[in-house]
Amino acid sequence: MTAVRLIPKRIEGRHVLIALLAFFGVMLLANGIFLYYALGTFNGFETSQAYRKGLTYNTRIAADKIQTSRGWQPVARYEDDKGRLVVEVRDGRGRTISGLIVSGEIRRPVTDAADQPVTLTEVEPARYSVPVKLAAGQWILAAEMTGPEASNEAIFRFKQRLWVKGAP
Repeated sequence: MTAVRLIPKRIEGRHVLIALLAFFGVMLLANGIFLYYALGTFNGFETSQAYRKGLTYNTRIAADKIQTSRGWQPVARYEDDKGRLVVEVRDGRGRTISGLIVSGEIRRPVTDAADQPVTLTEVEPARYSVPVKLAAGQWILAAEMTGPEASNEAIFRFKQRLWVKGAP
């Protein structure tokens, strides 16, 4: 009777090939299982009240067409030295647009821990500003503009990324 050796005396190319195929096979099997369960448990909801928002989808598309036809070009920036968030609004021809109410939220791209509501006031014609303290890094301003009348209907919405520089 001959003893069977589990570990060969010499490691040859076929042994290395079998080991690599076994390793990657187990890894691909595990990833496939994780992928199957990740896709199988996703319910498709990415927003709260998706059904209610879906009911007004066509209205939202019409409002976006009107907004695009206006051709407004808001530009937001953060003035580090003054600690102020500034938005300037111009139309498609470069003329300034005054008399708006600008409000929204300034937030971090990846967390909601530092989100803060902002309401900008017109400090000069077509220049809207609010004092706000922002830490260094990226921020997103999501704002909407309404007219001076008492209507709550936004006439223009925009989002813009801002970069706040750290101390030199």
